[in-house]
Amino acid sequence: MSSTNLADFRDQYIARAKTLLQGTDLANADSKTLILTGAVFGGLDKVINAPLIGRDTLALFDAMTSADIDVWLADASHRSVWQRLCSDEAKTIQVALQDDVLRPKLLGSTLAWTDILASSVMQTWIQTKAAYLVPYIAAIPGCLTLTASSRTTMDKFASVQAAMTLIYPSTNWLNAIAANTPAQDAIGASLIALRELAKSSVAMNAMYTKLTTIMVYLFADITAAIDAWNFVSSEITAGRTTLATTFFGDAGIRTALHGNTGITTALNTTATALYQWLFTNKMTVFQRTYAASTAQSGAAIGGKILMLAMSGAYSGAGPSYFYLTGTSSQALAAATGASYITLTTAHKAVGSQNGPLYFTDASTGSYYMTLGYLVI
Repeated sequence: MSSTNLADFRDQYIARAKTLLQGTDLANADSKTLILTGAVFGGLDKVINAPLIGRDTLALFDAMTSADIDVWLADASHRSVWQRLCSDEAKTIQVALQDDVLRPKLLGSTLAWTDILASSVMQTWIQTKAAYLVPYIAAIPGCLTLTASSRTTMDKFASVQAAMTLIYPSTNWLNAIAANTPAQDAIGASLIALRELAKSSVAMNAMYTKLTTIMVYLFADITAAIDAWNFVSSEITAGRTTLATTFFGDAGIRTALHGNTGITTALNTTATALYQWLFTNKMTVFQRTYAASTAQSGAAIGGKILMLAMSGAYSGAGPSYFYLTGTSSQALAAATGASYITLTTAHKAVGSQNGPLYFTDASTGSYYMTLGYLVI
């Protein structure tokens, strides 16, 4: 059967050559037969390994759908040639992915895109074209799932700021990230991706209940954490508190908050609404009385009371705390052995923001202090 399709020619040649070679009696063959069958054997090797996909044959895909390409690549010999092309002739694929006709066909083919993602040469190119590819990948569910499930590929996207600014407003991308751990790990490992996430209200609102692992990485970075908490503060100001409640309900995020001194600056200077919400909703407030000499300064007595309460009232198996910094520091040696942010006598996490940190009972000479504990 004749054909203008090179793949058909190859398959027919392979079948005929194998039949001829297998039918040859080498033990009794004369010299002419040996020479001819040797030439057939050499030709068979060339035909099997000849690249059938190139700039010309890629044009065959113009007449195919993505499903047709998958069927075509399901042939093992076709697939091996395509895989070699993705690595050895990658520029051909790169040109095709920038062609408005071929690009959706290749992105829509599971086998074609799988092999593209498996090529280190193509991975390097994907990074240079990350922002360009983002909207096209998002439009094809199967392609998006394959991409989000590839840690190597997502590392490339997460390293490109322009790509992440396009990914975070996209519902399709956010859903794919939420469903794929490799994508989450790539974002968590990239400061670029984390800091862009912190700036995106859409992404923060969409991901905070699903991606607490990413949020742990986010709150461990000073720059991203400040942006995130300023956003959280604006949410609280608008009467939406679920975001903050969820964050404080996650142990990993709390640990990251404890270790991030940048958060304290954000809360002290720009997040008044957030502080008020914390004090009202997340602090256990109690009052204690301490006898002290009235000759001592109020600041010194306030510091003493604070230290006594922190080290004694809630030691051992008691709760942890989130503290805000001040100007002059006092170290806290916690009974639990945990590491806390440095305390100060002007510590905002102490007492009501609208009242004094301490007051004097003139009749007894004792000082009183209302202490606010953020129970975690």
